[in-house]
Amino acid sequence: MSPHAPDQAETTERREARLQRGRLEARLAQAQRLETIGQLAAGVAHDFNNLLAVILNYAYFVREQLPEDSELRRDVDEIRRAAERASDLTHQLLVFSREEAIEPEVLDLNSVVREAERLLRRTIGEHVRLVTRLAPEGCRVSADPSQLEQVVLNLVVNARDAMPDGGTVTIETARVDAAARRNGLPESLPPGPYVLLSVGDDGVGMEPDVMAHAFEPFFTTKPKGTGTGLGLATVYGTVTASRGEAEIESTPGGGTTVRIWLPEASAPGHGE
Repeated sequence: MSPHAPDQAETTERREARLQRGRLEARLAQAQRLETIGQLAAGVAHDFNNLLAVILNYAYFVREQLPEDSELRRDVDEIRRAAERASDLTHQLLVFSREEAIEPEVLDLNSVVREAERLLRRTIGEHVRLVTRLAPEGCRVSADPSQLEQVVLNLVVNARDAMPDGGTVTIETARVDAAARRNGLPESLPPGPYVLLSVGDDGVGMEPDVMAHAFEPFFTTKPKGTGTGLGLATVYGTVTASRGEAEIESTPGGGTTVRIWLPEASAPGHGE
């Protein structure tokens, strides 16, 4: 063996340790930034919700005083619909900031994907092909059912929008035994059994500076008026509230894959 082999091994270990430390520091900085944004968003959302409640209540009272065939009544209905859309946006902000109450249940991620598949195929249109590759065994997680379905929908819609000329969206699920630090488990998560949801596309991809802000609320690269910038932010809020992690892998011109890691839930009679 070469007398320099130990030195080379030590140098490699130091380099890997330095890279790992850099990745951890970057993840921590991102988490702190998102936490700060979440606190600001929660304050705004709560105040805005209170104002919307007043608008909706007064709109209801005014509507009830008007004849059914009144043009003013139809105008009031438009006010109510606009206020309800605004209320939905504040709901998404509260999900991102983890201020929205969740009702977790133990459920099978594969079943969530299957149940959403028909809606997804209608949503993405004929120019986009949807492929599902689900784990042969159940993928049990503890999450709010409606919010988890919204995560899948948001990821697929985001993938569709990245392919204006059409392409393929692929949904994959897997069980990952990450008892050791391997299998791609994010360094922010403790080792253990996880369920992995991946949604990939072969669209335009993201530049690194775009990817760094992708989970922030109201950040969007879509043309003005075509997106709220809350799709991925809602995904991030839901996943972190479920003690999971979300990460993005993307190459400009080479497509994007969003990976969602959720702790695997125990089967009935095994610690639940």
